[in-house]
Amino acid sequence: MYVIVNKFLLLLLLWSCYLRTTADEKGLFCYNQDGERVCGGEEFLHLTRIDGKEVGAVHKLYVDGRNLEMTTLSLQPLILEIPNMLTDEECDHFISVAKQEGLKDSSTGKNGGDNTFNILDIDNNKQLNVLEMRVTIENAFDVYLTDEDILEMYINTGIDKDSDGNITQEELGRIRPAEMERYIKKFAQLQPEKQSRYSQQVWLYPDKSVDKTFSQVQERVSEVINLPIDVVRLSNFQIVKYAVNGHYNAHHDSSRVDDNIPCCERFDTRQCRVCRYMTILFYLNDVEEGGETAFVLSENDTFATNQVEFSEQVNLYRKCSDTKIRVKPSKGKAIVWYNHFIDPKTKWMGSMDLQTLHGGCPVIKGEKWIANFWLRPTDDRKHDIERIKIMQHKMPRQQKTEL
Repeated sequence: MYVIVNKFLLLLLLWSCYLRTTADEKGLFCYNQDGERVCGGEEFLHLTRIDGKEVGAVHKLYVDGRNLEMTTLSLQPLILEIPNMLTDEECDHFISVAKQEGLKDSSTGKNGGDNTFNILDIDNNKQLNVLEMRVTIENAFDVYLTDEDILEMYINTGIDKDSDGNITQEELGRIRPAEMERYIKKFAQLQPEKQSRYSQQVWLYPDKSVDKTFSQVQERVSEVINLPIDVVRLSNFQIVKYAVNGHYNAHHDSSRVDDNIPCCERFDTRQCRVCRYMTILFYLNDVEEGGETAFVLSENDTFATNQVEFSEQVNLYRKCSDTKIRVKPSKGKAIVWYNHFIDPKTKWMGSMDLQTLHGGCPVIKGEKWIANFWLRPTDDRKHDIERIKIMQHKMPRQQKTEL
């Protein structure tokens, strides 16, 4: 009986793979609906969102020949946890690939660079107190100074002429933007843990990769989140290493919808915005201590989304323990969340979920390896269909086990 059941499951898996391959070759888009696989053409293509039901709800999945469990950690925002989404061998493979490709220091795109920055005079009294100066520097350079660091900067630069801790317009004119930028960059070099993001990374691209392991993971993700494989391939895959003190302060993975600014495409040089419909974060190793993923606004009634950017809560290097939801790294585990809602009219990417503000807590002991799988449909469904057609034409056919 046991042998018959195993043979039946094997045949079922092979039949599923055949249907999926056949559908892909015909340019169809397939979904699981009520236990059945349903496929259709361009008019059938739409985004999906998993129903988390309630906090603590467990959804059992049989994917890629393996039994998985998906647990709802939060509803606002929707956060799902899947232990053992990757095998140990797959985790080790991605770390090995990252080392072969060569890791580079991570950045956030905020680093001054044009010798200008916005002055954030929050109370409009024509002078900056220590809080306002700190927020100004955070927004301009992504460096998170303490109040003591700010006061030390005033002494070192001589900007605070009357030593009252408040910087007037006249006093601000005592230092040029370029001088301020040089000071902050030198400070960040000496104390890299004060940067918003302190890690190393490397990129992989699903539509260009011939890595067999990567392809298998993409197929698994497609089944788990119930989106066609072609939508999954509209993604970027980033492998990140955090050493001791490595962290990433609270941020959003995507940007607010703006009809006047297009979504960025890969290697885009235009003025554009980051568009990432959803995030699948994989933990590639066990971390000895620290390194949790924290969601600042989940189950938090203290801060409104428009207030939190001016609070110290975004500084997870210092405030990680204040967050209510912190996901502990565990090798092979994945967590999933949606950076955007679905537009009910287009059934495509809609408004941003501002409650997805999140980040990585500092690694206290050991090191942390993760992979960010960002699904990147834009808010223009017709354009994305054209992107899919181009991608299908250019996709490499031959796969190998290593890059």
